[in-house]
Amino acid sequence: MSIKTAAILGGAFDPVHEDHLALASTCLSLKLCDEVWFVPSPDRWDKTLIASPEERFEMLKIAVGDQPSFIVSDIEINMNDYRGSYVSMQHIQETYPDYHFRLLVGADSYEGIPHWRDPLHFYGTEYNGHLLLRDFELIVFGRRGYKEPDLKKHMEMGYAPLFWVGKEHGFDGTISSTAIRKALLCSSEKPCGLKNEVYEYILSRNLYKE
Repeated sequence: MSIKTAAILGGAFDPVHEDHLALASTCLSLKLCDEVWFVPSPDRWDKTLIASPEERFEMLKIAVGDQPSFIVSDIEINMNDYRGSYVSMQHIQETYPDYHFRLLVGADSYEGIPHWRDPLHFYGTEYNGHLLLRDFELIVFGRRGYKEPDLKKHMEMGYAPLFWVGKEHGFDGTISSTAIRKALLCSSEKPCGLKNEVYEYILSRNLYKE
């Protein structure tokens, strides 16, 4: 039996928007993975989140619908403490050994990965970003104002393979959860980039209002 490749798209998803779904669809169309797993984080030390983990998980399930290659996983939420990408990826790989996992990250985050660390050691010098780069393949997606990573330099560092998704592949991510939250705060109109069903859920829970 062949091993499935799954791309892990983690984050706050506060809220999930159409660029998240477009990125996942592009990765599938480029055959960079067989499935995309949407993995919402628990409450985090590095971000002030509005919706609860359960609400963000539910919005993801609504947004994904019945697309069989899109999986919404609560594995990171159930870890309780946010331990960062490397610990999460290790846990996911150990939990699902029959899968081959790749991590989706934005071009804006890529250069900072060597300085990522476990929040339990945030004030120390125990960086683990280089271990993430060594042990897990990346799918890096374009973000406005950030260039494509230097693949040759990446490989010369002894890191695992890297795959690029950008404008030339039909993905031009311009939507942000931050902009959507601001729009929801200022207006009763549905913001661009938000699925109708997700918008209805947000209204039903009175989310993103002061």
